[in-house]
Order: sequence, then structure tokens, then C-alpha cells
Amino acid sequence: MTQPDWYEVLSRVNLNQLLSFLVVAEEKSFRMAAVRMHISQSALSVQVQHLERALGVPLFHRTTRSVDLTREGEVLASVARPVMADLREVAVALREEAKLQRGVVTVVAMPTFAYMLLPRLMCRYAELHPNVEIRLLDFDSAIALQMLQTGAADLAVLARTEDMGDLEFVPMFQDEFVVLIPLGSAMFNGRTVMPVEEVALERLVLSPKGAQTRALVEQIFSESNCQVQVCQECQRPQTLLALVENGFGITILPRTALEGINLSRLEVVRLQPQPVREVGIATMRNLSHSLAARSFTEFLASTRLVPANDKPS
Repeated sequence: MTQPDWYEVLSRVNLNQLLSFLVVAEEKSFRMAAVRMHISQSALSVQVQHLERALGVPLFHRTTRSVDLTREGEVLASVARPVMADLREVAVALREEAKLQRGVVTVVAMPTFAYMLLPRLMCRYAELHPNVEIRLLDFDSAIALQMLQTGAADLAVLARTEDMGDLEFVPMFQDEFVVLIPLGSAMFNGRTVMPVEEVALERLVLSPKGAQTRALVEQIFSESNCQVQVCQECQRPQTLLALVENGFGITILPRTALEGINLSRLEVVRLQPQPVREVGIATMRNLSHSLAARSFTEFLASTRLVPANDKPS
């Protein structure tokens, strides 16, 4: 039979017919199958007859005492049973997901946000929707954006950049950049604010080239027509702060990077002008997202977040 002929046959077969056929095969009785399906016996018989007519073969041996599968019926049942089982499993899963009784959301976040923001928010969301699984991944912004574009992640938590491309961005909070200097440093002298031009004269320890934080810091200096004097480059905020504590220089970090870090040997000073980055949720624009992904995105967007204090109490 050619492909168009197969298409014609399959177009005349529907799920109700296959389901009716399988229930009759299991019950070996049209009467019992009709009771199980909550339809009349005549309606059930019509479904099976339409299926037999579409396939062109008898599917049952019918007698007054029994209903048995024909050879053709056995062949069809062997294929239809696992197909219907798979469809049933998918249908149940989709219905549960539609009610947020089940679902999986993959969220990728820059490392700072992954340890500072997401764990506690995931726990709060789990209290509302305990059967929705949130999978957290931590990567830099470049990899996070790539994962969104390839479908490896449903949403990303990162800082807004000038060119978001095909991404939809929902703001969460403003993250201020601050200067960190050694405790007791002569440059501090009780001040709470330092101009960018003055900071530019100091030795800086910063994130490496290519990191989003480094790019934003360089933008701060560029807008003030200042050159950056970098003496050390390290990825982790803890390493940068240790270098500052030991007198290697000063650093500039967003407040979120200070969460949970002991700042007792450091001074935190605001920059003038006050630079900030906008942190939010990025998703692919014009892409249909699951209900679970939309729900978690809305939950994050509605959460009021307060950046880290200057020094923990």
C-alpha cells in the first residue's frame, strides 16, 4: 500500500475507536466494555464497526457466548496497547501540569544569584506548588543566554544588558555597585561616598575580562572618562575581597555579591555617581512556555527583594 493510501486509512481511524476496540478485547464482552466506558452497547458496537470498516478486516469473532480477537485483531492489539498506554500517561501528566500538580522548570542563573537569591525563593515556591520541580543551574551570563536559546533552560536570572536580542526581560530589582576598601584605610576617613574619578586612581582587583560584572565596571569608568588600573583579576568575589583585606588594592562589586560574606575587615563605600545593574528574569520571546515555567517566572517577578546590607549585623 502506498503512503497516500496509508494516510487515507489512518485518517479514518480515531482514538475513540481504538479505545473501544481495546476495552472490548480486555473484557471479551461488548456489554461489559460498554458498562466500563459508560456508553451504550450499541454506540460501542458502532465504534468497533467503523474501525473494522476503516481497516478492511474483522477484529473479533463474535458468538452468543464470547467475543475473541481475530488474527488481525491480535496484531492490532499488540501495537495499540503500548501506544494507548503512552498516550494515557502523557495525557495524565499534561492535565496535572495544567493544574500545577506536576511540572519541571529548569532555571539557569549567574553564580551570585544562584546562591544568593534562588534557593530561598525555590523553597517558598515549593510551599505553594510542592509537585513542581525546579532545577537550578549556575553559569555565567554568556552560557545562560546560550542555554535559553537552545532550549536547555526555561528561564534565566541575570543582569540586563544593552542587547537582549530575542529575549523577554522582566525586572526584579536594582543591584547597586559599591567600592570595598581595607578596614582603617587612609582613603576611607569616615566617608560614605567616593567619586569614580578618585577610585580610578587606585589599584583595582576585578573580575576577569569577559565577565559581565567586569564589563559593567568598565562601563562605569568609561562614562566618567576614566581609565581602569587593574592589578589582579579573579572570578570569585571571596577571592577579590581577600585580596582587598590584605592590601593588594580595592574592588568594585554589586551588593548581591556581598550576601553572606564577612565584611568585618572591610569598608563598604558608595560610588558617585551611583551605578546600578538591573537584575531580572529572561525568557525567549515568542516561545510558548509551560504553565509551570510561567508560574515560576510570575512568582519571581512578584517577589520583593532587598539587596544585602552594607555590613551584616
